[in-house]
Amino acid sequence: AATRFPAGVSIEQRTGRFQVRYRDATGKSRSAGSYDNKEDAAHGYNAAIRAHGLESVRPINAVDDQGGLVAKPKNIGSSVFYGVSWSTRDGKWRAVMKAVLFGGTKSLGCFDDETAAARAVDAYLYEHRPDIAAKKANFPRA
Repeated sequence: AATRFPAGVSIEQRTGRFQVRYRDATGKSRSAGSYDNKEDAAHGYNAAIRAHGLESVRPINAVDDQGGLVAKPKNIGSSVFYGVSWSTRDGKWRAVMKAVLFGGTKSLGCFDDETAAARAVDAYLYEHRPDIAAKKANFPRA
């Protein structure tokens, strides 16, 4: 199976070191250094993205409370919860609802935790679409 690398990280076959590259605001490819391990490279990539104010247009590698790299879910894109999917661009769980009034979708935000995204979907359903909440809520109310 192919090894998955964090956003912005690849391995230099010749040296075996992890290279960090990102695209700047103009789309030009930039180097952010090379590292001995994948986790340090992922942190280096995140630091470069933040230093250049690109958080809103480039993915960030998810980290836990202790600063450790959070592995991407094995089945990216799917969730056991209604209205929740994995956002590869953001590296987070996205809560989205269909907006019946204007025929599009309404983003409810991105979350580090899949359950938090599901709770955001439920809050929206109970407040704006109680008819659907009765059937589709992830955590039905008693």
